[in-house]
Amino acid sequence: MRPEIFPGLKIPIHGYGLMIVIGFLLSTFLANREAKRRGLTDFVYDLGLVMLFSGIVGGRLFYYIQYYHSDGFADRPWWAFFEIWKGGLVFYGGAIGGFLGGLLYLRKRRLPLAECLGVTAPFVPIGMGFGRLGCFMNGCCFGKVCSSDFMLRLVFPKINKPGSFSNAFEEQLRSGLVLESDPAPLPVYPVQFYEAAYDFLLFGVLLWYVRGPSPRRGAYPLLFILYGIGRFFLEYLRADNARIFLGLTISQLFSLGLILVFLPLFIFFWWQDLSREAPSRGPAVG
Repeated sequence: MRPEIFPGLKIPIHGYGLMIVIGFLLSTFLANREAKRRGLTDFVYDLGLVMLFSGIVGGRLFYYIQYYHSDGFADRPWWAFFEIWKGGLVFYGGAIGGFLGGLLYLRKRRLPLAECLGVTAPFVPIGMGFGRLGCFMNGCCFGKVCSSDFMLRLVFPKINKPGSFSNAFEEQLRSGLVLESDPAPLPVYPVQFYEAAYDFLLFGVLLWYVRGPSPRRGAYPLLFILYGIGRFFLEYLRADNARIFLGLTISQLFSLGLILVFLPLFIFFWWQDLSREAPSRGPAVG
């Protein structure tokens, strides 16, 4: 855990922000190579910047609304909304904001939506995975308490920065699991690494999908479906989100919503591409 890479600098370098930047640069570089390989118009870097900006706005807005009271925004000045380098983005807000921003950009440039989004979709999880590594460095999005002999357990420090408890210790203190005099929080599941690993797995699956035999469209719906499934189950290992309805967290409810919305769209693309290819196969020879 390292919220600041080099503590004490006049202009601090935050681990969370650094991971976001690395993930963005790597994902856009690889997506641009894939676009050139397919002969598409050079659009990826502009699209990436639009999606990054709109994604940050969406992610921060969702975080601001969801944690307005618990994160102290009610008692802080209005410009605290913009302090994203300190962490505080909700993935689903970022995904929805980035996706909508990308759609508007592609429509404005009159580029083929399905093809352009299909090129970029496999590389979005790379940025997501580095974002989860940033969550680990920031100490947010931490897991539930696990057994002390669990091989992959994580023990966060008690102090995040001078005068401030780490998120894990503060949550366990609020839940009565530790005392303020305890030297460290209890061990937790390394859920940030689980989520990062799942994101990188999604990259491989989606890249195989778009480069494999047709149909190749529908990569973005498939991204939302697969991420929604993984996030739904990984959410059971997280300790930072409250259960709000039927024992589910708000992220689990969003996961179910995305699956329900994008599954029919994915099936539509799949069926449309199969129908488009059928005439080219020619009659069967008996």
